Amino acid sequence: MQSSAIIGIFDAIPLWVMLIPIIICSILSLAVIIERIVFFSRIKHDYTQMVESVRAYCSGGKTDDAMRVCENYTGPVVEVLKKVLVGTPGGETRQRLISDYADRAIRGIEKNIGVIATVATIAPMFGLLGTVTGMMKSFSGLSRVGPMAHDLLAYGIAEALITTAFGLLVAIPSWIFYNYLVSRAEYYVREVEYVANSAMLLPGGNDE
Repeated sequence: MQSSAIIGIFDAIPLWVMLIPIIICSILSLAVIIERIVFFSRIKHDYTQMVESVRAYCSGGKTDDAMRVCENYTGPVVEVLKKVLVGTPGGETRQRLISDYADRAIRGIEKNIGVIATVATIAPMFGLLGTVTGMMKSFSGLSRVGPMAHDLLAYGIAEALITTAFGLLVAIPSWIFYNYLVSRAEYYVREVEYVANSAMLLPGGNDE
């Protein structure tokens, strides 16, 4: 009796209810993917040339010119260098500040990428949940109507396949773009480390 009541609850759940979480996951994943691709395209610069130009100006005491060079670039990587040029103390304090700037830049670069991994993980699970409920509807129809319940059986199996397919359609592209964005993030993290190490060698730090 209790099992029949539980199965009845799943029978009452329409297909669109099972698809809503998958659709939300797809929208969330797409939004993050677009935002990150645009972000990485904006910070695609030749940081080696930038650092060399800044180093040359700083060696000649032309900090303002070095800052103007940095103004031509955007993104968290160059922000590390800008903050150093504004003025930092010397010694261990300077190293600690630059390390903090670099950590903030890395967090900005890696922002929201984990959301895509989460979507890629849970979207197939939502699809599997729809598969389970669809199969339960099929067997529930068989138990109520008997072997002649072709329509109920077909509907339950169709619902199971639809939710599974939608879950995979969301998960597979999400995993592909997740791996791509992780590789881009790792590249720019190395750029942050390069800029931060170069910033520590710039002249102009005054000990407190």
